[in-house]
Amino acid sequence: MRVLVTRPAGQSDRLVDVLTDAGIKTSCLPLLHLKAVTDTAKIEAIKKQWLPLSQQDFVIFISSNAVKYTAEFLAKHNLIWPSSLPCIPIGGATAKAIQDVGWLLKHAMDVDVDVNVNENNESHNQAEKPPSAALSAYSSEKLLAELSQLDVSEKRITIFRGEGGRELLADNLTSRGASVNYCEMYQRQHPEYSREQFEQALGQNLTAILFASGETLENFNRHVERDGLQTRVEGLPVIVPSERIKDLAERNGFKNILIAVNASAEGFLQVINQQLLK
Repeated sequence: MRVLVTRPAGQSDRLVDVLTDAGIKTSCLPLLHLKAVTDTAKIEAIKKQWLPLSQQDFVIFISSNAVKYTAEFLAKHNLIWPSSLPCIPIGGATAKAIQDVGWLLKHAMDVDVDVNVNENNESHNQAEKPPSAALSAYSSEKLLAELSQLDVSEKRITIFRGEGGRELLADNLTSRGASVNYCEMYQRQHPEYSREQFEQALGQNLTAILFASGETLENFNRHVERDGLQTRVEGLPVIVPSERIKDLAERNGFKNILIAVNASAEGFLQVINQQLLK
């Protein structure tokens, strides 16, 4: 079998390795390009946000890319991350990225846990850092469901993300009295392919298409509509990591949609093994 991977260039290596090790052939068609913010005015605006960052009650990282580009920005501009600032991730990959850079990873229900002092006068956190596996299915919607149990009135929250994106989190938190800022660390661009390049990526005997985000799915569909390839792809199995993206795939005309537990390599492989390799 052969599956089409649509993740951004440089972001698909592990997924390809895991699938290849399982004996599954892959083709890659990056449908999203990410790059760090380079505009001088935007860089200066981000620097100004660092001074009050330690006064935030907590921050939310939308993706592992948000963590990656934030860490790179810190290193490039000699800035230090506030060590006691709670970081709430969306998704297991984001949680792991926070753990990897050594920042304070918190579950949404633990953001009010204070730092106290033990008998040796060493500060420690009352709650253990949650393992990334426990947060693997942690979507924006699930995060909101948990935060809805907390009083966020007058809480100061910064959301780290790429430019643009959904407003779901900020709108909900703001409506409940929180003060929410964005720190946009990277840009998204949509690669363009000729019809020949696109058809070559589809090729023959394609078994399934993997979409890790709604944005990659929508860019795929733009090429499909432009080149009149709807009948060629609408019956192909597509694997997506959430009900939200499943709904989007249905609106874009896909007929055979499978849902992975998350957007990890293991999540996609599990669906392939259980539902396509029966």
